[in-house]
Amino acid sequence: MRRISKEILRKINLQRKMMGITQAQLSLKMEKSPQFLTKVKQDDRDLKVDDFFKAAEALDINPCYLLPDDILENLNNENIEEAIKVLTNKGYRITLEESEQKKSIGDDKG
Repeated sequence: MRRISKEILRKINLQRKMMGITQAQLSLKMEKSPQFLTKVKQDDRDLKVDDFFKAAEALDINPCYLLPDDILENLNNENIEEAIKVLTNKGYRITLEESEQKKSIGDDKG
């Protein structure tokens, strides 16, 4: 299975540099420790989906722009659900975590 975290981190780094901010500044905008992105890159860790979305939000870009180019070939880059389907069909393992916000909304309905 191909790991795409490195490609996503490369795009995050490129966008970050275009914005003129450091890795530490971006990590803090993502509500992480200043060393977060450095540790992810150095330890060769996978980027969690939640962190992927936080990075896109901190960079003020659509999350789809951070996906590898070959994945985006046939996608409308506004449709993350379709991106997830394509990734799954290509053999990628997708791990989605329920956000605390969604949990609290669901708890309020009961």
